[in-house]
Amino acid sequence: MEKVTRDQVVTYLDTTPSTEETWSLLGIGITSYGIAYNPQVTTEKWIINKNATSSLDSYQMQGDVSQKIYKGDPCFEYINNLRRTLGVGSKVETHVLDIDTYDEEDGNYKATKSDCIIAITNYMAEEAVIEYSIYYNGDPVTGTVKMQDGVPVFTADSNTPSV
Repeated sequence: MEKVTRDQVVTYLDTTPSTEETWSLLGIGITSYGIAYNPQVTTEKWIINKNATSSLDSYQMQGDVSQKIYKGDPCFEYINNLRRTLGVGSKVETHVLDIDTYDEEDGNYKATKSDCIIAITNYMAEEAVIEYSIYYNGDPVTGTVKMQDGVPVFTADSNTPSV
């Protein structure tokens, strides 16, 4: 049994979504990041039963970020440009890549790639932070990542549709 540490699960944002993917590591100035799965559950109690039955219908995944501002960090620069232009609609659509570097086989790491949107929620305050939410859209694509010159290259599993 091996203990997994937080730095073994990494997230990348596509910071050039209108062109070829540019994966930028999310983490500079960020002390905590997790994905809330927000399960969508339907509960129904029939009149002939004493107890209800629930079904898990879907997830509404989301990660909230509070990032100290570091000029030159590609993720900050991308998010800050969205803030400056008050990006909405398709301007805030990009991709997110979550990689489990602890789950490796022959130099390939288990990963999921998702469409997402970025929603800015707060800027500056006393701590000089930018806060935003990453809303995962649709079904994630499972696959593997191989690092090439420090850049992740994602390959989708053959049984999942491509994002």
